[in-house]
Amino acid sequence: MRVRRPVLAGEEVTGRQVLVIVAVLVGIGVFWVLFTVGYLFLSSVQVERSEARASASASAAGVQVGAPCPADVEHLDEILAIEGDSLPEGTEVVSVEPAVNFADAIPGGWGYVIEFTASDQAIRDYVTGLGHNGEYLDDYPTTQAGADGAEDVDLSRVSAPWMTGFGNTDLILERPLGRGWLVIRGGGM
Repeated sequence: MRVRRPVLAGEEVTGRQVLVIVAVLVGIGVFWVLFTVGYLFLSSVQVERSEARASASASAAGVQVGAPCPADVEHLDEILAIEGDSLPEGTEVVSVEPAVNFADAIPGGWGYVIEFTASDQAIRDYVTGLGHNGEYLDDYPTTQAGADGAEDVDLSRVSAPWMTGFGNTDLILERPLGRGWLVIRGGGM
């Protein structure tokens, strides 16, 4: 008994031809699978880049996700009211910036860094009002870089920094006195 080979378009189909057709079909299938996976991967990378750009531009504009108000001098009173904070008497505010390092480290976190200048005596009186003896500020130990609450202030550019915390707020002072930072943090904590 003789096995009949399949016939296609009036011609017998050999095993080699069937193998070629199967190989072509498998190749086309593999191509489409790889194309789809690559497309999905590149799409997700673009979405992540877009989100990163949006987050960076929002931070640069002083807007933080979840923060009660933008980080700028125009909103200083609102920012200080968040924790019921104040600044030393006669303070001149140098800048108000978002606490981006804190926000990056703590999911849902946001914060403000208020840089200010004030007189020596005004700072001592302010610190005394916080429960420390302002007369002995020069004798307190120096805060080390990397201290919790100081991640958004470059302490390497601050001479003999001193730091204290109260609530969700940290006060960093430069010695000799005259310059300081009030760091207010919230969300995600």
